Amino acid sequence: MGDKGVTDIHGKTFTLAVNSEHKATECGPSTCCARGPHMHTFWAATIGFFCTFFSCFAPGALGAFYGAPREMGGLGLTGTEKSDAGAYAVTGTILMRVLAGPMCDKFGARLTFVFLLLIGIPGMLIFSLADGAVAFTIGRIIIGLSLATFVTCQVWCSQFFDRSIVGTVNATAGGWGNLGGGITLLLMPQIMEIFLAITGNNINTSWRLCMIVPVVMHLFSAIIIYIGRDLPDGSYKELEERGMKQKSKGAGNVAVIGFSNTNAWIMLVTYGLCFGVELCMNNKLVPYFVRYYAFPTRVAGPLGACFSLMNLFARSWGGLLSDFMNKKFGMRGRITAMWVVQTIEGVFCILMGLVTVEADGPDEPGFFEDLQTGVYMSDGTTYTMTNLTAQIGKCSSRLINSPAEALVDGALVSMPGFENGVTPDPIPLIVIHDPGSTCVHNQGTLGLTMLMMIFFSVCVQMAEGLHFGIVPYISRPALGVVSGMVGAGGNAGALISSKTIGGKNFDSGFIGLGVAIIAGSLSMFGIFFPGEGGIILPKTFPYNPQLIKPAEGQKGSDEVDFSKEAEGGTSTAEVEISKA
Repeated sequence: MGDKGVTDIHGKTFTLAVNSEHKATECGPSTCCARGPHMHTFWAATIGFFCTFFSCFAPGALGAFYGAPREMGGLGLTGTEKSDAGAYAVTGTILMRVLAGPMCDKFGARLTFVFLLLIGIPGMLIFSLADGAVAFTIGRIIIGLSLATFVTCQVWCSQFFDRSIVGTVNATAGGWGNLGGGITLLLMPQIMEIFLAITGNNINTSWRLCMIVPVVMHLFSAIIIYIGRDLPDGSYKELEERGMKQKSKGAGNVAVIGFSNTNAWIMLVTYGLCFGVELCMNNKLVPYFVRYYAFPTRVAGPLGACFSLMNLFARSWGGLLSDFMNKKFGMRGRITAMWVVQTIEGVFCILMGLVTVEADGPDEPGFFEDLQTGVYMSDGTTYTMTNLTAQIGKCSSRLINSPAEALVDGALVSMPGFENGVTPDPIPLIVIHDPGSTCVHNQGTLGLTMLMMIFFSVCVQMAEGLHFGIVPYISRPALGVVSGMVGAGGNAGALISSKTIGGKNFDSGFIGLGVAIIAGSLSMFGIFFPGEGGIILPKTFPYNPQLIKPAEGQKGSDEVDFSKEAEGGTSTAEVEISKA
């Protein structure tokens, strides 16, 4: 427990109980509206991270519009061009997360946070003004850089809250920030409808104007973050001048310490098996529900968003479990809980794939050359379609690419947007009903799939919260570097997970991914803390994961000492006396 009524170096009383370094020792429902630097930091970090998640996934929510042919108001992008842009955006985020760690240690998480928020805005402008694949891709890459605010969110909260509750705080801030990925799937289509009404259904103008919303969100969150503090008592510079904080040893020195810790490398890998999986699922679930269950995007979008919406509470559960296990069993409890939850995550990923793997999917062998009857569109109206010469798999819910025209109930109609793999919205799905009884979308498995997906999602996000209940303990002198390493591992995991699920059969991919999660999580048995131990390694095991040791007396960027100040400074006690 911390002390109540403690004052900062300016003589202002903290509203929350704090420890000797003025980090809050309490954070919960009763403190959420408390005034002061601690809760300001919590909410500013949460909102800032939420905004970047919202903006980074906003282009995906608008894909049906900018991906349409030029004559329909889009950019006429191919599926490959859109997919490559998304992959490059994630790759840029990996590099930026690695760089953000040393920046936090050198300049402070607050200023790094503001920088990352502002750097995303030019990307949104480039995206909204794009007239081809090159500008579109560049815009996506720059927007993706701002997603590195996850690192600043976690570092900043770690610097303001005691390590006894840091698991809960980091998990809640990170989880509520991750909600932006689900919220944007729900809101951006509605925002698009508003701009369509304003512009008289001008699609080309409307999807571009939609990016005004994330731009405003970034500017707003940058302001509330900038007016905060680097540490509970003030800025890095002020505390260094007053002798309360050790000056930085340099980004290079801190980076060497962080990158030479084996615990950090193990958790870089394992974080990719939870956060990386979440990013992957955010991209895969909507296409999965479209293809396997034959839903239009207006239905598949909310179903897929349910995975991300579990962040509302699930990641916090992980943080709470981490702090609880720490009280009961110490660091070994935190690590063990992380391994158990992530292993269960892999089990549910496998179970989700097993729900549909035995039924015929859209890419199973077998074709119908005669597609003249028994076909209906995604609005539920049954049509008799003739003059179709293309072959489609018997359970296909994909678009017919050829011909671009067909006879529907005897009338010749044009089906724009089918060329070059472009997908219009709403998607005019062509679903084969004969023989439909063997196809996934006719097996009545949607409810079971959703149930497995929810359990899977809860475990994914609990594992994320459990990870950042341990990260602040790995290397205090290199807290930012380690946070950046682990965070970058999450984005790298997204690329690998996408390749695992990639290909044609989603459900087989889920099974393979689940096996990879279970196998990869076994590396957690190598995490070890001297004097604390690991899952099975005893606390006396003769090994130190910090291969390159920090200099004698080297402190972290958030370590402060209020017992004395630089010559000419004023001690905390003197401040309190003068105030009285």
